[in-house]
Amino acid sequence: MSVRFPALESFDFRRLFANGFYTTASRWAQVLARGWLVHDLTGGSATAVGWVTFASFFPFIVVGPVVGALADRLDRRLVLIYATVFSIVGASVLAAITIADVVQVWQVIVLAFVTGSGQAATVPTRQALIANVVPEDHLLNAVALGGISQHGSRVVGPLFGAAFLARFGPGSVFVLSAVLLTFALVEVVRLRIRLSPVDRSAELPGAIAAVGRVRRDLAAAGRYVRADVRLLTIIGLVAVHCSFTMAFDSMMPTLTENIGGSSGLYSSILIGLGSGALIGTLGVSQLRKESFRGTIFLAVGLGSGAAMVVLGTASTRSMVILGAGLAGLTQASYMTMSAALIQKVVADDFRGRVMSFYIMIAAGHMAFMNLGFGRLADVMDVRWLLVGPGLVWTAVLLGAGLFVPEVRSIIRSGTFTNPVRTPVAA
Repeated sequence: MSVRFPALESFDFRRLFANGFYTTASRWAQVLARGWLVHDLTGGSATAVGWVTFASFFPFIVVGPVVGALADRLDRRLVLIYATVFSIVGASVLAAITIADVVQVWQVIVLAFVTGSGQAATVPTRQALIANVVPEDHLLNAVALGGISQHGSRVVGPLFGAAFLARFGPGSVFVLSAVLLTFALVEVVRLRIRLSPVDRSAELPGAIAAVGRVRRDLAAAGRYVRADVRLLTIIGLVAVHCSFTMAFDSMMPTLTENIGGSSGLYSSILIGLGSGALIGTLGVSQLRKESFRGTIFLAVGLGSGAAMVVLGTASTRSMVILGAGLAGLTQASYMTMSAALIQKVVADDFRGRVMSFYIMIAAGHMAFMNLGFGRLADVMDVRWLLVGPGLVWTAVLLGAGLFVPEVRSIIRSGTFTNPVRTPVAA
């Protein structure tokens, strides 16, 4: 284990690993139950499911960058604790009103925003902490293992959620979500690390002073990203990738019904996505040669587009589950490798903010595209909304590989070969 997964030698990384597992399992259990609940409440409206998905992703645009700035100024462990508590409250309220049978669609949307805000705060903070608890040569392994914990939970969350949904209804799934978040809170409380990697306690004595400087910190991070073409390239590709291959959540209930399935097939699709993601990130964690990483980067990128074509043309249950597995494998691998490339070149003073930008771009594009695809799925064949975007992404990646030097560098060598740019002051 120490040879294949050296990052696990760190006590604090093991706690972060467990925290990510429980947090993401909770999120995917909620995705399962919220999607089917709203689909049922509205008589099959993909637009309504799109609004719920949008509400859960939108906090990554408005909350994520602010928390990323705070994570560069404050104790990242405390930020993670408070964000997890906030998520527990949101999940508990949703469970209570659903079990009491007073839940309405607008309430699900509001509480999706609440729990999404907690998630938007935990993800960049947890990713920023990874580089503080493992050596640099273990960073790719740690980032990939972090992906394994999250994507493995994408199997566990829907798997147990499906059993609870079928037997006890969606309210029980929200209870399960709150319990999983409580486990996540226990793990982060056990973290030994206490201080931000850059100690500015004398300059900024408390949270109020830190909040007062958020705007300046974010502006500095924006200049930092704009000055580094490597970061711009990776984040730009992630934006296109998430828009055209990862924004299909709002369409899955409709696709399920088109194939003649019910909540069981819908759950199987989500489990297929999680299973593929787990296999993909596990494989990425074992990559050692940088030159081979470039080949894999291109392969999984193209595979993401191919997976959308498979999903869009599937006519049987087995084929749609196979397409979901391929989508999970390729998309998770691509996103893991993209995050590792960013982590490798970003300065630690900017790590929380840059990772929050990265997540903001990814989730923000998924939020708006899910909303748009959900509305379109009510008026046109959902299959075209899967096949068409998959082909667009494939063309973009091939074009970038041919004409963008940074992408050619990654494909050929597995890393950036351009010289490091002049640093920008924090």
